[in-house]
Amino acid sequence: MDFPQTTANLLTLSPTNSRNHYIMFKKLLPIFLFFTSCQTSPLDQYQQLVKKEANGKKANDLFLNISFGMPSKDFYLHCWNMNKKGLFADGANNTSVLYKVPDSLMKHPTDMYFYPEFNRGKVSGMWVRFQYAGWAPWNKALASDSLLPDVVQLYQRWYPGGNSFLKIEDQAKGTLYVKVDGNRRIIIGKYDDVQVKVDYTDLSVQPQKAI
Repeated sequence: MDFPQTTANLLTLSPTNSRNHYIMFKKLLPIFLFFTSCQTSPLDQYQQLVKKEANGKKANDLFLNISFGMPSKDFYLHCWNMNKKGLFADGANNTSVLYKVPDSLMKHPTDMYFYPEFNRGKVSGMWVRFQYAGWAPWNKALASDSLLPDVVQLYQRWYPGGNSFLKIEDQAKGTLYVKVDGNRRIIIGKYDDVQVKVDYTDLSVQPQKAI
């Protein structure tokens, strides 16, 4: 009968060799974990992040003193007051609110259109559209390809804390930038050749809403 352990096998199992193997394992483990994490797809990272942030922590602030949970009456009153100050105006066809982003924050004059989604009379989401004010079909420099990185930089200034934006490549929607902090999810991507869209979702109200 052949025995699986020869003298050479037994030598490799000596206390000294076992200790050396353990030391080598401890040295290689961080490298292995690093490369394993690098192989995790951005979408997997996003899903892990959503689970990690679903701990009851609240991040309700959106922009311009608007927040998740704001009653619809308060939202409209706030917009009316901002309109009187000359900061808000009616958007196209009166279907949105128009805000002129300060020129110092963008490479070109930029219009920001937005309107909330309500759940039980309170803000639970927000759609936003950015567009360079001087866009024209013949001016490719002001198309959404140039606008997208400008908006991402703007949002990195507006939301400097918390988790970083994840860059996700979606076959249908193209390049998306996703940030999740507590219950607040922000998704930035191209809407069309002219506009960049930003979608806000309160994940504590709509936890199953897809990207």
